[in-house]
Amino acid sequence: MNQDNRHRDKNKDPNGLPDQIFSNAKIPWEKGKAEVWNDLEEKITKEDHTTVHVRHLHPNRQWLALAASLVLLLSVSGFMRFYTVRTFCPQGVHTSQQLPNGSTVELNAETHLSYHPYWWFISREVKLEGEAFFHVEKGEKFKVHSSLATTEVLGTTFNVFARGKDYVVTCHTGSVRLSESLAGSTVILSPNERGQMETSGGFSVTKLESALSSPGWTDNLIMFSSAPLRLVFEEIERQFGIVIETPEGMQQVYSGNFSLDQAVENILSLLCLPFDLEYERQTGNKYLVYPSTH
Repeated sequence: MNQDNRHRDKNKDPNGLPDQIFSNAKIPWEKGKAEVWNDLEEKITKEDHTTVHVRHLHPNRQWLALAASLVLLLSVSGFMRFYTVRTFCPQGVHTSQQLPNGSTVELNAETHLSYHPYWWFISREVKLEGEAFFHVEKGEKFKVHSSLATTEVLGTTFNVFARGKDYVVTCHTGSVRLSESLAGSTVILSPNERGQMETSGGFSVTKLESALSSPGWTDNLIMFSSAPLRLVFEEIERQFGIVIETPEGMQQVYSGNFSLDQAVENILSLLCLPFDLEYERQTGNKYLVYPSTH
């Protein structure tokens, strides 16, 4: 009988054993479909609670940044306000300078001109010591300052003579307004009028005998009308780059003109003769003028 039983056990299907084992097993971590889906949805919709760190500037640093911006602004403004273009025309030379608005200035010998190009759109001002002829663009206005007075441009062409205590403005076209620096008196010049500051203050205005489109010196011609003789000699000094020593207390006046396209000796001879003066050349570029002994 035992033999029969062992024979029957050998005849059983060996593949049935795994099914029997797994059918009776219980897996504790296995979840149902609904539970798995809920877990996945919860992970997807879960809020991200990552902390975002916000950096706040220290109040002192904010003030420092503001102060740095103000310093930069003031520096740029100061540069624009005080940056200056300076032109000097030495003795024996004529030159020209163009202003920011396109106007042109012709400079006579021994003349200083300065202006602020980056501040021109706010304040159109030119400083002048010497003599210059202005060609102003139509419709443009600006001021020419000298130590004694100010010339305000209302027209197109004019000449300013501002040397020492002498201040003379000649209006060729358009009109200009003259304003005394101290007393504040003003006068407006029309074409072919000349305004001259008086030693007692104010301006005297004279009408030119002939209309001129420009001053003579721009064409190498120096012209005088009832000019003090000392001013004539000073102008010759500037035009030729020489030194002329003259007698003290000269009160004579001179009217006439000279071409600069000739030797200075010729001009001195013509100028000295009617005033009983003589001249002699000393060392270098120095000339001595003295009363005639004849």
